[in-house]
Amino acid sequence: MKMSDSEIKNLFKRADAQVHIDEKRKQMAYQIVLMEIENQGIEKQRIESGRIEKQEIRQQEIDIRGVESRNTEKQEQLRMSVKNILLQQFQYMDKLFFYIYGGLICLGIIFIAVLQYTGVSQNEIITVCMAGAGILSITSIGVIDKMFFGKMAELGASCYFNTKQCVAAWMVISGMVNVVVLFLLAGYLNGFWRVGLLQVGLYILTPYLLSGMIALDILSMETGKKHSFLFVISGFLMSIGYGVIGAIPGIMFTAANRIWTAVFILSLLLFVIQIKRLFNRMEKGDVLCMN
Repeated sequence: MKMSDSEIKNLFKRADAQVHIDEKRKQMAYQIVLMEIENQGIEKQRIESGRIEKQEIRQQEIDIRGVESRNTEKQEQLRMSVKNILLQQFQYMDKLFFYIYGGLICLGIIFIAVLQYTGVSQNEIITVCMAGAGILSITSIGVIDKMFFGKMAELGASCYFNTKQCVAAWMVISGMVNVVVLFLLAGYLNGFWRVGLLQVGLYILTPYLLSGMIALDILSMETGKKHSFLFVISGFLMSIGYGVIGAIPGIMFTAANRIWTAVFILSLLLFVIQIKRLFNRMEKGDVLCMN
């Protein structure tokens, strides 16, 4: 016979009534259950807080990696080649003396072209080319005094390039330009005036080295940095000196090539020594921006 739900409940009630329950043990069991529930809650909170902390740490790591990645990208964007740095420095620097340097080259070419049609003699045109080579050398070195000592050396400690590097770069660049100009002068004398190539080289390079040697000596002097007009005076006096040399009878003849060769070799050695001396003084701090 199947019992109904109410009958089953009554059976449980009668069974419960027959069981004697110790109130102390009941309270103890109740407290144990509460403590277990509380411990489970604490453990759950600890696990949850640990999970949140791990998520926060993971998020911080992601943020740090993102910042590092962005910084790396910015550094890559800011990192430029030496070529681009040089181009930007040239773009923003004062280029007045570069224009003067280029203008003197153009004026010299025009002046020689005008002399070509005025009926000057071979010795006279050679003397003019000698003076022009000397002025070219002094001007290119004088630019160092105006650009890299007077206006750029103050930033030598904070710029990408220091003063010594800038001077070396300019000497290389101006040297290449000067070689092209001297090559054109040599071709002109050889082609239009039938002067031998050996003689042309001696007549052009010797004054160029002599004038450069004097200009480098001025550049290494304290007074040279304070009184740039010494470059102008030296160019004027050297030009007069070349005129006097050109007026010496027989100085442009083949027989005088030995004298020219000896002077050329001596000038070349002294020129190299002067360059080395200049860089040594710059490195020691003896040559500073004094303009």
